[in-house]
Amino acid sequence: MRSNTAVTPTILLLSAAVIANGCAGLLYVLSLFILPIETALGLSRADLGFISSLALISFTSGVCVLPLLVARVGRVPAAALAFALIGGGHIAFGLDPSWRALVLGYGIGFGAGSGLAYGFALSLAAALDARFRAISIGLALGAFALSGILLPILLGDWILSTPPGAAFLSIGWTTLGVGLVCVLALVAAARPAPATGETEPPKPTAPSMDSPFALLFLIFFLICFIGLAIVSQAAAVAAAAGIMPAGYAATALTLGYLGGSLLGAPLAERLGETKILLSLGCLAVLGSLLLLTKHPLPLFSGAAIVGMTFGGSGSVVPVLLGMRYGAENISRLYGRAIIAYGLAGFLAPTVAGLLFDHAESYAPLLALCAFFGLLVLIATIFLVKLAKPSAGSDLV
Repeated sequence: MRSNTAVTPTILLLSAAVIANGCAGLLYVLSLFILPIETALGLSRADLGFISSLALISFTSGVCVLPLLVARVGRVPAAALAFALIGGGHIAFGLDPSWRALVLGYGIGFGAGSGLAYGFALSLAAALDARFRAISIGLALGAFALSGILLPILLGDWILSTPPGAAFLSIGWTTLGVGLVCVLALVAAARPAPATGETEPPKPTAPSMDSPFALLFLIFFLICFIGLAIVSQAAAVAAAAGIMPAGYAATALTLGYLGGSLLGAPLAERLGETKILLSLGCLAVLGSLLLLTKHPLPLFSGAAIVGMTFGGSGSVVPVLLGMRYGAENISRLYGRAIIAYGLAGFLAPTVAGLLFDHAESYAPLLALCAFFGLLVLIATIFLVKLAKPSAGSDLV
């Protein structure tokens, strides 16, 4: 009876984490709306590219703010706000299909809400029992990738055949309903008394950068740059190599991303910091070089390997932060580390486009990605030489 009592809150919290990150994965559905919104509002690709960048910046901000929000108001209000922004951002455009509503409702509102949901899912998984914390982080972060795979398959034809305002409205109301389920799961999992202090997250303190964190930040940035650069150009890389259907490259990358998200955290716990980071660096180099080939199998394999490296980094880094600084600090430290993702998201697609325009070839971009993979290996070697800090490091 005691074991059932202990297991039930764990299942409820993990379910809430998976639900939250599944909805955060709506961030990857915007690409399906490019043509319908272009037609409906008369916008250019540059306009929609701006919306995508704005949503990514808002997403990063949401992840950064989440630990402060939870510390101030608690889990349930934070979850409610995340889903209100996700659903409300879609509903705002649904009620007023305009450029202004797309910027404010989707680019800012939804982007911030999805970031809050992503950070919230990670904080829930990281707070679970140490015996299955790594697999919980993998499942929670894998839900973000899984929705990016399933939603285009399930919603692709419907989105293309539905006015964008009506589609956004339906998604918004559905998300609010799903959010209610998530909030109810959190309420059901709540313990009657905070006897151990687990229900009250630690309050953030002033950050103080240290060398290991700076190197982990750099490694995360390099891998995210590689991943986001290839994400933005995967199909075009295949098309430039004369491989058709070129869209399979994007599919392979996304499937690799899912596998990396699910397996990265458990493997990091099993292999340790040095081995997992060296593995990610080697995979980044290998995947980038395979994308230089002109044959379908190695090229699609390269896309999958880059996706695995990119997805793996997202679930590996929280585990490594917990190893160095204590599991109780994973959420807010990852909130700082995610800035690396935001910087990469701001730079990578633009750099990828500029390099291709200049050379009329993807060879310079892929060479740069391979070089960044080598930098991951070098940074890891430097990280090995640094002593492991205690959980009470001045970073936290």
